[in-house]
Amino acid sequence: MPTKILVLTHRNFSHLFYEVMDIMNLPIVLDVKEVGFGEISQHIDSDNLLNYDLVITSGAHLEVIKRDFTELTYTIPIYPFQFSESDLVKSIAKAKKYGNKIILMYYGENKYELTEYEKLLNIELVNLTFENLNQAKEQIKEYKKRGFDVLIGTSSICEIAEDIGMNNILIYSTELIRIELMKAYQLATTYNKMVKNAELKETIFKKMSEPVFLIDINGMVMDVNESAIRYSSKSFRHELIGKNIELALGKSLEAFKNEPNENEILLPMYINSSFNNYLLMISTHLNPNQLNEIDSVSEHSKNQSKYTFDSIIHQSTNMKKLITRSKQYSKSNAPILIYGESGTGKELLAHSIHKYSTRSEKPFFPVNCAAIPQSILESELFGYDEGAFTGAKKGGKPGMFEMAQKGTIFLDEISEIPIDIQTKLLRVLQEKEVIRLGGKKIIPLDVRIITATNKSLVRQVEQGNFREDLYYRINVLQLDIPSLRERNEDIPLIFKHLLHKNGLSEDQASYLSEFGKDSLLSYDWPGNIREIENFVVRLTALTSISTTTYDLVNSFKDLFMEFLKSKQRNKDTMLSQELNISRKLEQSTSERNDIVNALNKTGGNKAEAADLLGISRTTLWRKMNKFNLE
Repeated sequence: MPTKILVLTHRNFSHLFYEVMDIMNLPIVLDVKEVGFGEISQHIDSDNLLNYDLVITSGAHLEVIKRDFTELTYTIPIYPFQFSESDLVKSIAKAKKYGNKIILMYYGENKYELTEYEKLLNIELVNLTFENLNQAKEQIKEYKKRGFDVLIGTSSICEIAEDIGMNNILIYSTELIRIELMKAYQLATTYNKMVKNAELKETIFKKMSEPVFLIDINGMVMDVNESAIRYSSKSFRHELIGKNIELALGKSLEAFKNEPNENEILLPMYINSSFNNYLLMISTHLNPNQLNEIDSVSEHSKNQSKYTFDSIIHQSTNMKKLITRSKQYSKSNAPILIYGESGTGKELLAHSIHKYSTRSEKPFFPVNCAAIPQSILESELFGYDEGAFTGAKKGGKPGMFEMAQKGTIFLDEISEIPIDIQTKLLRVLQEKEVIRLGGKKIIPLDVRIITATNKSLVRQVEQGNFREDLYYRINVLQLDIPSLRERNEDIPLIFKHLLHKNGLSEDQASYLSEFGKDSLLSYDWPGNIREIENFVVRLTALTSISTTTYDLVNSFKDLFMEFLKSKQRNKDTMLSQELNISRKLEQSTSERNDIVNALNKTGGNKAEAADLLGISRTTLWRKMNKFNLE
């Protein structure tokens, strides 16, 4: 099941989230709602919010959520979308193009000390906060009168600046959105796996390396793990059990709820479907990307494949051939390499192969090799023993190959594994055994390996980025997933399936897929199924089962035109950049030829050549150095 995330934002900001989602490889159903300043309560209710796994918001919207939906904030995670000082520095660099008198404006309390930036960058930088838009508007007008050139702010503030006629820079970049979406997704998946399954409590307490406190609704400490005892500077568990968390950590439960630090995570625990406790985790060295160590605990020995071949929506001949061959390969234990463009469904096919095999009741362990930091990839794949490195968990940790024992491990984006780890992976595949990092014990393996890539591994081998012997080891059986361009008869069928999956009735989905067939087939869908799904999510966000056929069709037409225009703008931007580069190269080539001709005509006399070119001798020397001319 994809993770459902709601983004509550201001106007003229949602398109950035959808643009980022177009290029991200995450199973997220994203719903972005543009809500006016302070108007959340008028458009959103608790029942609506409970349909989501996580809510992303910031600024005034976040304050309204805390104030008007207090109990809800302890039921689903609320992820505060915030810019960092590095984002601020990047925005200042952009703003300097408009002038040296810059306004930074955001909602709430003053968070930044900007004096050092003013000195370092030789600018005048004023830091303004606001409580309402009228106040913000008056402040912007006042500082415009004082000669300030440009404003840095959030979307609602930039909109005001635009109306007033002031240059403005949106502080939220697409890169920031990508990072924050990744963190929010990982928090949501961790939350779902950890908190909503009370039986994981004991496992978390034993395996989690960070301090963990179980607290009741009154702030009383019910249980702790060993790390929590050390963190609290206590010697025994009984010194904490039964005490108020404020006595233990100097901070009340209400403070953890309302004023959490970035290294504190407070989550509700469900016992027998009833909420009656909180789980408090104190992160001493982990970032949100590394919270997935919980996943390895909860999924060890019970990861099951989610999909079968019936999950693959198709009617095209080449997909039927692919599935037939995949079923034949399922009966073998030989390694399989899956080729396919991004968004074609490589993991779905791997799931299906495992489910059809004799290992179907054993673990299926998918690993995205590009998503795991290279610094920890080796220990994640092969595991480690206690004391293997600083921060290694007591008792060590099994690697992903061990967790997939008797089952299947799926290594997606295999081309992204560094050469040194490729060498170790080759040994594991050849010897069918693994030795944990820092360990000596040889652990026999019985694991079927499936790999996938969207790159040419042959080219990677030629370029020295991929071991040739590993390539032949994993490419025993090969499957090539066709792109949607090569199976366009499947597009209306996939579109219909996704419409129904995202909330439209069977009749609505059938009608709209038939109506939009020609439009859908006119586009080549370079992002493949993932791109269609993103389009469907946008469309269904504007419609519902109660939407009339007339409105449904109009929504489709309007959105599809917007969709095509957006794609064309991206193409035009890329083409423009390519033309600029080409033009500069042509200009450089022409300029170099002019200098060479002038030097030839003057017999190498640089003074005469400079006169002939109409430039100074100093400029000629500089250009000769630039073009490596002696």
